[in-house]
Amino acid sequence: MLQVASSSRLAVCIPSSPKHILRAASSQNKFLAKKKKPSFPPKTAKPPPLTEQNGVVDPVLFVQLKQRIIERHNPSSLEMDESSTQLVNKTIFNIKSGLTTRNVALIRESWTELRRANHLHILTPKVVEQIGQLATTLLPDKSPEGWDSSRRLFVEEVALAASAADSTDALNACLAAYIGRGDSQAVLELYEKYRLLPKTQNAAEGLDPDLVEEGIDIVPSKTHFGRVNILLAAVAAHALEDSFQEALKSFLDTEVQLSPHTTEVFLRTLSPNLALQSKVELYLHRLDIAKSVSRPNSISKHIYNLSTRSAPVLAQLYDSIQEAMTGPDAYIAADAESITPTKSVAMSELVWASFLAAFIRRDQNDLAAKLWKDMGKFGIRPGILTWNMVIGVYSNREAIDQVLGSWRTLSAQGVKPDAFTYRALITCLFGTKRIAEALQWFKTFETDGKPHCSDEQSLLVYNAVLHGLLQLGRENAQTAFTIFQKMHHDGPKPDLVSYNTMLRHHGRQTDFKAMATVINQMGSARVVGDVFTFSTILSALLKVGRTDAPEMVINIMRKQGVEASVATYSAIIQSQMEEQTIVHLQATMRLLDEMEKDRNVAPNEITYTSILAGLYRGSWLSADQIEWYREDIRARMKRMNVSLKAGGYNILIRACLREPKGLEDALSFYREMARSKIPRGDDTWYIMLSGLLDREEWGVAREIVNDMFSSGVQPGRRVIRLVNKIRNGQG
Repeated sequence: MLQVASSSRLAVCIPSSPKHILRAASSQNKFLAKKKKPSFPPKTAKPPPLTEQNGVVDPVLFVQLKQRIIERHNPSSLEMDESSTQLVNKTIFNIKSGLTTRNVALIRESWTELRRANHLHILTPKVVEQIGQLATTLLPDKSPEGWDSSRRLFVEEVALAASAADSTDALNACLAAYIGRGDSQAVLELYEKYRLLPKTQNAAEGLDPDLVEEGIDIVPSKTHFGRVNILLAAVAAHALEDSFQEALKSFLDTEVQLSPHTTEVFLRTLSPNLALQSKVELYLHRLDIAKSVSRPNSISKHIYNLSTRSAPVLAQLYDSIQEAMTGPDAYIAADAESITPTKSVAMSELVWASFLAAFIRRDQNDLAAKLWKDMGKFGIRPGILTWNMVIGVYSNREAIDQVLGSWRTLSAQGVKPDAFTYRALITCLFGTKRIAEALQWFKTFETDGKPHCSDEQSLLVYNAVLHGLLQLGRENAQTAFTIFQKMHHDGPKPDLVSYNTMLRHHGRQTDFKAMATVINQMGSARVVGDVFTFSTILSALLKVGRTDAPEMVINIMRKQGVEASVATYSAIIQSQMEEQTIVHLQATMRLLDEMEKDRNVAPNEITYTSILAGLYRGSWLSADQIEWYREDIRARMKRMNVSLKAGGYNILIRACLREPKGLEDALSFYREMARSKIPRGDDTWYIMLSGLLDREEWGVAREIVNDMFSSGVQPGRRVIRLVNKIRNGQG
């Protein structure tokens, strides 16, 4: 969605003759609210002095260490009296000397002096990291003898301080040593201290795989890898204590996301204790399921993605959740009302409904029937959310008999349809060209449904009606125009979707006068266009041969108060590339010219990648044309100092491998990654190998496999599965 810079009335005049340029009246900024700027830096209370109680270090210490990064750029904040200065100078010298000679005793003594003087924050993060690495040499071995509390306090204190500065090696070494000794309590106490530390803003706890764009290579940073290991150590400690519920609490209390690679590496460190290794692996499997179920929106997206790609994995996921609800060590409740101390995570209606819709989408009617039966067994009564998802699947298939049958069933069960239900039914009726019935149900909604819906909900139905009518020929357009005008007077007021629907229709008809009217109405209603709006206008102008169309659209955007941004331009460019015509490609290049002239909207890797990938998608360009535009884009990137990263290469390789004649280009980008020393992670290997497997390029695939292993990487499970298929010659 575009950021609104102004929402004032916009007057646009688009003559019926395309020979005249679009004219838009300048927008005014009087509707912009002035935002009060926050004061910076914020005023904070002076932190209390560092204290120790029973060996527990005050977390303020670590705040001070992190603040050191800021203080280095603000020397006045480091002012201290002469005696303190002498102490600091002496201890800093001793620490540097100790690091050089690896004199742990000297460093420990100097660290203690700084702590007592409350000056530990003087140490830079790099020095703290070096001290942490050296302090780990004091860790005890697996012998039954312990180690004195003062030495332990020093090592833990340094390890925690280093982790506060985003260096987790020392802390992980401590945790590993405790696990090796079977000291679960020490692990959990240290983990709790770590958990209470303030985290840096730029060090995110993890990456939600459902929010990561497909094809973008996720190479975990060293910091993220270390944080994952810290959580895994806590899980191992809970496993040592046979406390799955406590492990679950720790797991749900963090945003850390596990990956197969980091998990496999950690499990290998437990190989000396095979029983513990097996138990931790089981815990992690169950924890992953529980955490997924605890996030209904995230797992719902995941279920949908599986329904479009992998039926076996979808069924396995459902079976795993069923086992978690009914097995001997059940830990998931069927619904919120069934939560118990041992079943602390509950299924939601969204998750049940997502599985049901997914099975129907995959035509797995046996599994859908089983799920209905399971819901009945657990006493789960399907609500309107479940019915909407089921009817939505049938509506998308234009299976009108199933839609009407589901409607009758939900009505018989006393479930009241809402705006989503009406929208699905009406959309399906329009899709099957049963226009009269669709309009009749629309009238029913206005009478029975609309009074109980908000304007936002009602708009779902009204916009579906507008779209359905305008898709079915000019003879139905007048009915849509009448409803559209009625919306202005009686509500719900048209929203951006309503206006875009009308613009798209008029654009297809190249009715510029009507488009101008709609844009003027948007201005009066203070509705600002989005990428779809401007792409629609651009395509309409290109359709009638306006070579200055890009400049005209940019002019409209500016006068509508849309703040120019790289994201906006890039989205419009991607939309134009999807049209796959020379005319739209030329318009794309004109937009790119405009971006390159203004450093505030200078194109980035995403912009250039979308154009390059668009060249390879489909067979709309000749080989010579692809070559010419590719070289032009690469030259522009060099001039703008923009380089491709792993994610960009992955997108290009995938686009090439999906085209019949794209193999050589895919291999060219793959080799270019190697020459440029771009890290090739699991995503790159997976995209490359799966693409070659789909093309049955067995010889090339085996060469890539050899190249992968010769590079010294340790691929994850999904890549290994592809390797096995390739080695066995299986498609």
